[in-house]
Formats: sequence, C-alpha cells, structure tokens
Amino acid sequence: MLTAFAVYLAAHFLVYALLLHHLVPFRTERGIFFYHFASAALTGLAGLMYALTERSQFGFPGLVLILSVHGIYSLSFLELWTLAQGGYSLSIIENIAGAQATATDPDFSRLEQIGETKQRERIAGLEKLGLITRSDNSIALTRRGSSVAALLHCLLKWIDPGKDDSEAA
Repeated sequence: MLTAFAVYLAAHFLVYALLLHHLVPFRTERGIFFYHFASAALTGLAGLMYALTERSQFGFPGLVLILSVHGIYSLSFLELWTLAQGGYSLSIIENIAGAQATATDPDFSRLEQIGETKQRERIAGLEKLGLITRSDNSIALTRRGSSVAALLHCLLKWIDPGKDDSEAA
C-alpha cells in the first residue's frame, strides 16, 4: 500500500507538472488548493477503507502515515508554487537592487500598486468567505469570522500554551 501511495503522489505531481499547470484554473492558489484537497480526501477515503480491511498490516497508524505524508507534500507544493510566482517580496528586493546598481532611489510606486491590489484581493476573498464585512472605510469580523478567529486563537494556545496574547498579535 505504501508503494502504491508513493506512486500515486508521483503521478499526482506529474499530472500537474505536465498537464494541469497550463490550464487557467490550476494557475491560481485556489485551484491548486482544491486539486490537493480533493487528492487528500480521496487518499483519506482509500486509506480508511484499506485500514479497515487490513488492520494487521496497515491499520490506523498506516492511515495517519499516508495522510501526514500527503499533508507535507501538499503544503510543500503550495509553498514552492507561491515562491515560484516571484511574489511581492522578490519584487521589492529586485527594485532595491536595481536602484543600488544605478545609484538611484527605488521607485516604489509600482510596488505600492501591487500591494494595494493584493490587499484588495485578500479582503475581497475574506468577504466572499463571509469572514468579514465592509462598511465605509472600516472592516469588521462577521459572526463566522469571529468563530474562525476564536478557533485559530485556541489552536495557537494549544500549540504554544506559554505564548501570551500580546505576542500573538
């Protein structure tokens, strides 16, 4: 089963690298997330069925293993994809390096536009998920947003019980 899982992960990567990365939906963070989420769900179901039928050879520890490896693979994939996009931080570094090479001041106007666009997109995404609401020039958490924030706060406290609230902000 573990060999089959390793082959599956390799095939999952190759399908994206050779075919899907050309398609517009798979060029977005959301598309890639859902590609990996669907894979993790199918892997979890297949692993659960195998764990229930082959308890002595695979069982619950095997299920935890394949889900953990899939999680590491998916998070690594998303992180590398994000880094490969160049990103805002790399644009800042490139702008500063170019200005130093020509002994001029960096032109941050284009970067400000990129930053404003990124901020608008993030806020629109949070609003679309129903986590925030906008009114005039303010943004507030919705009931759902407050619940998610509380859940994340509890998770942070569980992970690092010694961290106080001022460090988390």
